[in-house]
Amino acid sequence: MYIVKNLKDYQLSHKQRIFAGYLKDNVDSFVCLEKVTNRNALRKYFAPDNEFMEYTTALGEPAELIRRAFAS
Repeated sequence: MYIVKNLKDYQLSHKQRIFAGYLKDNVDSFVCLEKVTNRNALRKYFAPDNEFMEYTTALGEPAELIRRAFAS
């Protein structure tokens, strides 16, 4: 898994914008990929904010419910 960093997503100072202009002239892309080395730190970004469980009684196909009811 990789972290994608885009130079355009940052607020740059004047000197950094000059350097970004130099990069634009000499490099094909503003995107940098960095391999994830600490998976535990990354998990906090994918973890849910709470522990609520969501349930539903809706079925995609009501015919499946009828088939299961009569199969027993």
